[in-house]
Amino acid sequence: MLNNTNAKSVTLGRLHVAELADQARVTPTTVRYYARLGLLNPTREPDNGYRRFSNADLHRVKFVRQAQSFGLTIGDTKAILEMVDHGDSPCLQVETLVEHRLVEIRNRVAELQVLERRMTRALDSWAQMKHPAPRNGEFCPLIERVDADSEGRLGSMRNMKLNNCHHRSSDGANQSGPA
Repeated sequence: MLNNTNAKSVTLGRLHVAELADQARVTPTTVRYYARLGLLNPTREPDNGYRRFSNADLHRVKFVRQAQSFGLTIGDTKAILEMVDHGDSPCLQVETLVEHRLVEIRNRVAELQVLERRMTRALDSWAQMKHPAPRNGEFCPLIERVDADSEGRLGSMRNMKLNNCHHRSSDGANQSGPA
């Protein structure tokens, strides 16, 4: 069981929203958002209802930002802080979360690489199209024709590779050149 220094303080915090935001290097909107989500535990001034934040809240804002720098979501971070608030060490959970986020990031990088190649091919194809006029109800020929052009070329390349594979000699050598 950990000593819980992040529990809601019973005394009035010393920092207003703008002061906490300034010290944590975030916007006041971010501080209000974190408070609304329950990541922070502000007290209220009895005479005007203004939020007041403690040093523990400042530490929590900085922790949230650090957690986000590891790809953790606000939901992940909230779960981590709830574990801390209950006196539990979240480190094993953090390691598991970061491992999952890393897999997601790697998948996203692969998707972005595919998108990059698609965009490069599209720009190359568009350079040859010379901005054609729409026809047959097209909205934008650049978008609507590029896949048809790419698929036609890809289909031709696939057929060439298949044909080359069928022309191998009995010893496995390719008689019509490289595939």
